[in-house]
Amino acid sequence: MIENTRIPASWRLEDTARPWTTNAERRWHYYTRAQRVKETRETFGWLAREQRVPKMEAVRIAAVPLAVNRRGIQDVAACYPAVKAAIDGLVDAGVVADDDPEQVKAICFYPTQVIGRDGLRVVITEATASD
Repeated sequence: MIENTRIPASWRLEDTARPWTTNAERRWHYYTRAQRVKETRETFGWLAREQRVPKMEAVRIAAVPLAVNRRGIQDVAACYPAVKAAIDGLVDAGVVADDDPEQVKAICFYPTQVIGRDGLRVVITEATASD
């Protein structure tokens, strides 16, 4: 018997700025860090509004750093601070009500993809509160 299963909707947002890392963040003055958080947050909020990502009950997030060449490859989760700011931008855009475990069910980090330009790709997949 074949069950009627629904494929969750997903949206792919890409920032063209190289994602900042935990190592870089440690060396920055707090003002520099606040500026980078603000920029990343605004960028992903704008990207979500531009693509008309709807308000969702819950989401799963996949993060993929992008690089110009193999010399620019980052550790898998090194861009965590940039991803956190991107998720905050999704909250600002109204995609989810908050970034707590009730709304953000999973955050997965994938290895850097070499595509000829720097950036950060965030894939938002619709989830349910019961996931």
